[in-house]
Order: sequence, then structure tokens, then C-alpha cells
Amino acid sequence: MGILGKKKLHKNHLNPTTFWDVDVDLLDREKNKDFIIVRVLEGGTDSEIWYIESIYSRQEIIAALKNTRGACKKTLNFYKTITI
Repeated sequence: MGILGKKKLHKNHLNPTTFWDVDVDLLDREKNKDFIIVRVLEGGTDSEIWYIESIYSRQEIIAALKNTRGACKKTLNFYKTITI
């Protein structure tokens, strides 16, 4: 199930500058996972990326990158070729 249980994100693992325009407390880990994954992978810190990789599967990460318009194709290709 990941580090935290069901739906909340652990704010201590997320940099406020990555989510500067949203209230992290209002994000649902499942409902907003595409947004969360892409935001962190494209603008987050190393520790945020490690956190995201610990709570979402490789398949969820790839799906989020495919489903999000404007997501970087290089990031998608990277996650298609690595093993987490």
C-alpha cells in the first residue's frame, strides 16, 4: 500500500515550491495521481522523486506520463526503460 496508507500524501516528503499553486492537503493520492506524478517527475527534487517511486508502481508512473497532455516524452521513455 505504500508509505502512508490510503489517500493522503506525506507533506514532509514534498517541497512546497513543487506544488506552489495548489494546497497539498487537498490532493488525493489516488484521484490526483497523474497530476502529482507528473508534477514531481518534471519539477521535483530527488527526494520527492524517490518518494513518488515508493508510493506509486512503475505501471502507474508510466500511465500518468502517457495520460497527461504535455508530459515530457523523454521522461516517459526513461520510465519505460528502467526498473524501479
